[in-house]
Amino acid sequence: MTNDDIIKAIAENTQRSKSNSHRIDDLEANTVLLNKMVTALEVLATQQKSMSEHLEKIDLKVTRLEQSPMKRLSALIGYVLAALCTAGAGALFGSYFG
Repeated sequence: MTNDDIIKAIAENTQRSKSNSHRIDDLEANTVLLNKMVTALEVLATQQKSMSEHLEKIDLKVTRLEQSPMKRLSALIGYVLAALCTAGAGALFGSYFG
């Protein structure tokens, strides 16, 4: 190997080293960004889980609120029927004993 060949090989090696350094720097920057994205994704997943739990609680409350008027209506119908039965029984006994 001649001096020119050695100089050429060193120059190529130096150029390849610079290129690899740039590529490594780019990879490091991408790794930092990737870590930030993973952290943000973990935070979003935690928030979504929390939001899902809150929505389940709200859904349960809404279901109870929707059922509440039906319970009141059923109770009211029961009271009206009881009153009608009482009035009918009163009228029947009143005419029978009266």
